[in-house]
Amino acid sequence: MKRFLILLLVVGVILSCIAIALEGIPVQETSEQPQKIKILLDIAGENDLLPLATKHLIEAFSKTENVDVVLEIEEGVSYVISVVLVEARAGAKMQKTDNVAACVQYIDYFDNSILKQDVAVSNWERVNNLTENLIEHSRTGLYLFSKNELEKMTNGVVSKFQELFLEKDE
Repeated sequence: MKRFLILLLVVGVILSCIAIALEGIPVQETSEQPQKIKILLDIAGENDLLPLATKHLIEAFSKTENVDVVLEIEEGVSYVISVVLVEARAGAKMQKTDNVAACVQYIDYFDNSILKQDVAVSNWERVNNLTENLIEHSRTGLYLFSKNELEKMTNGVVSKFQELFLEKDE
């Protein structure tokens, strides 16, 4: 009987040690943060429009959940939104009219560093395939608006992006 009680005590002590050791192991959370989608924002146009348009576009995209906007190419970029802004001019002196045209291109990410190498060695078949791929995986939109409606246009750009790329994945 003594042996049985000693064996029971040893087993109890071992199980207690295992339980204490397991309590010290940190539990990993199963609810992971969703990965943010990186968007490269490429804006070109007249100098007086660029800072304002950039500010409005960054603000509009920051309101979109799980989207991170970058202004320089970096690892992990999924989409490129290219915006070209031109302010209309009229009259003999070509004065600005405060009306703006914005051409926006929405592109599934396309790495043109590959294209540069192919052009250098005249691999035209590959260049044609890559260019065709670029055209197939991009959408273009034209916005015409007055300069004081820039924020409205940027919200339209974000909405169109969501419609083209984010909502199709749901």
